[in-house]
Amino acid sequence: MQVDDGTLVEQWVATWLHVRGITAGRVDGWPLVHVGSVTRETELVCVDPGVAEFRALARHVAGDPRAMLTVVAHDVGPYLTARRPAGVRVDRDDEVLMSTAFTALPVDGLDDGLTFRWDVEAHRLTYTVESGDRVAAIGTVGVLGSVATFDAVETTPQFRRRGLGRHVMATLTEQAMGRGATTGVLAASAQGRQLYATLGWDVRLDLFSVMGV
Repeated sequence: MQVDDGTLVEQWVATWLHVRGITAGRVDGWPLVHVGSVTRETELVCVDPGVAEFRALARHVAGDPRAMLTVVAHDVGPYLTARRPAGVRVDRDDEVLMSTAFTALPVDGLDDGLTFRWDVEAHRLTYTVESGDRVAAIGTVGVLGSVATFDAVETTPQFRRRGLGRHVMATLTEQAMGRGATTGVLAASAQGRQLYATLGWDVRLDLFSVMGV
C-alpha cells in the first residue's frame, strides 16, 4: 500500500539523515537538516506550504549561500513563479522524489577490466566499480527499518551507456532487501530519474530548491 505524501517525505528525511549520519532540527515546524556538505550547510524541507509561507520560510535562507530551502509538492509551479525575498536564488527545479516497492533485480556481471569493492560503515554501504585506479561508478544505500534510500549514485562520464548505473542500483537493492528493506525512497536528478524509472521507481512529488545569495 502506497503511503501518503507527508509520510513519504518523513521517510525520505529520516533515511537521508540515517545514511549520512547527520542530524536535523525544526524551524517553523519543518525539518532543518544539518547537511554539512560542500554545497550547503543546512537544508530546510517543507511540504507544499503555500506561497505565503514559502516566502516567509525563504527569509531564513536569504543572504546565506550555505543555506537551502526545498519545497516538496505535486506542483511546484506556484513556487517557481512566486516573488522571492531579496538575497534568494533558484538552485534547482528539475529534481523529483521517487519511491518503489522492492523486488529483486537481476544483477548483471561486470565487463572484463572492471572490479568492485564495498565500504561498510555504521549507517551505510557504498559500492564502487573501478577500472584500475579510476572510479567507473559508485552508489550508497542506507536502511532504516523497512525503508531504504540511495545516495550519490553516479557513473563517471567516460563509463556511461554501459549499464553500470543499473548494475550499481541492482546490487544495492539486493543488499537493502537482505537487510529488511521493503520500500525505497530517493531524490532523483533529471538524469537519474530515467534510470530509476526503468527499474520500477515511480515519481511521487516534485522538488524545488532555493538558496541564499
